[in-house]
Amino acid sequence: MQIFSSRPQHILALFLSCIPIILNAENLGSDLLGDNARWSVDASARLNRNTDTQHNAFTYVLGLDVHKVFSHKNRDIGTLMFQPYLVSLNNASSVPFFFDDGDDTQLTWRITNFNFTALAQGRLNIKLGHFEIPYGLEYQEDTNGTLRQFTFGDRGIKADWGMSVNGILPYLEYEIALTRGSGNELTSSHNPHIFSGRIGSPSQKNITAGFSWFYGDVLTGSGTTEHKKLGVDASYFYYQWQFMFESSIGQKAGNDTQNSFAEIAWIGAKEQFKSYMQLGYQNIKQMNKKDSASYWVVGMQWQNAYGFDISAQFKHKLNAAPTLNIEPDLSIQMRYRL
Repeated sequence: MQIFSSRPQHILALFLSCIPIILNAENLGSDLLGDNARWSVDASARLNRNTDTQHNAFTYVLGLDVHKVFSHKNRDIGTLMFQPYLVSLNNASSVPFFFDDGDDTQLTWRITNFNFTALAQGRLNIKLGHFEIPYGLEYQEDTNGTLRQFTFGDRGIKADWGMSVNGILPYLEYEIALTRGSGNELTSSHNPHIFSGRIGSPSQKNITAGFSWFYGDVLTGSGTTEHKKLGVDASYFYYQWQFMFESSIGQKAGNDTQNSFAEIAWIGAKEQFKSYMQLGYQNIKQMNKKDSASYWVVGMQWQNAYGFDISAQFKHKLNAAPTLNIEPDLSIQMRYRL
């Protein structure tokens, strides 16, 4: 849905005009946001290089991150998250369908919703807006804006517009969502939709596990693609190490699929440095023929207390098939959150 002019220079001018207000938020602070609020300006520059074709692509991002808890008489009513991001692509060869081409600029939305929490002391909440689809490892790990990602590419969508019920019980956490199926776009003539959810053990434990489902039609550049997924995931912390695993079975456009993912991560004692290694495997059965692909990823991320973040990642295929091609990719990103 186009709220503003789609011309990149108009979007950029509109966003930049807000920066003085944002930068004065420390002085305006309580007048604009009140108590229990925080905000950040988030800027990053990313290089992606296909090491086979020697093709370089660049992504520049400028965003605003606002988090506000509303309360009344010492009781929380709900939480607002507001994250508009301006994304500019340069020389990109593979782009999301809502960009015109690989040299386009668009206003996008990361997490922008209100979670109403006043019903049952956090056991039954209602969320409305744009949020991460509750599925698998991504439900517990915040990877937005980073190079490190998990399995959302298999489903073709990470965040969506819609509504969910969610809550934290003594022995489990849950979220069940009905969303638009269109990602960044709010309207579509192809009638996409997704019913998804995850039920798992409490996320603050050293050992967690969850069960997820994902059913619906996901919007793409050429229409919609039907997905049916059932998945399990687990995470285990051991001192400074984290071990993660996710596996799913289902169908994509009527073809049987299987996917597996594992990660080993090491976090420095001051939590400023992280390194990780990932392994992924997927197969799809089409016309009684099975194609499979696998890959490995190594990456690192360093961030300091002043908002600077430098990360690098390399993805390489172990094997691939015509229908499951994996391009080797070297990515480097510099990020700053004010």
